[in-house]
Amino acid sequence: MIAEFEDAIIARIKDGQDKKLWPYRLATIDSYGGQIDESSQSTFQFPAVFVAFIGWKRERVAGERTRIVRAKYALYVAARNPRNERSTRHGDKHEPGSFQIAEDMIALLENQKLGFPLTQPLEHTEIETLFVARRSDGANAESILAVPFDITFGWKAALPECATPSADDWMRTGQGFYLSPGDDQPDLGADIEHVQP
Repeated sequence: MIAEFEDAIIARIKDGQDKKLWPYRLATIDSYGGQIDESSQSTFQFPAVFVAFIGWKRERVAGERTRIVRAKYALYVAARNPRNERSTRHGDKHEPGSFQIAEDMIALLENQKLGFPLTQPLEHTEIETLFVARRSDGANAESILAVPFDITFGWKAALPECATPSADDWMRTGQGFYLSPGDDQPDLGADIEHVQP
């Protein structure tokens, strides 16, 4: 599911670009694989949006195999401008700024389920500045923002073949109730047969 969600977010951004939902062209739309490095020159084309899986936390158990989890994905929005640092954030008549790209991505993805049976659709949680005024190429100012999104969905915790009972599995529970003191014989008993998952 992790990869499918990441691919679906990338596909939605590419589809938005193909439909010209914003007045600029993103030169790079990709899965994040370490392309942004504070200590080295950027090798991708600007402006760019990268999609990254950050992690997930289990919220609750919803059945023997089903877990409700809250996953976090982040968009890394990168803009570069030869004019100055302010233009990397605010943009100019030639290039979009990181603020505009971030807002456009939020508008595109907020409350979307992307074709999945989500318990809660995509919801952005914040915008965080990663780099401002960085000049990895020595000439052009760069601004890079992180835009995290949360989603909640049901996930099957075990492979289906792992849920098939075997001779070692707990298939029956027996209880004995002792009503007469000093007697080692149960006065009442109950057996519970567990159904096959």
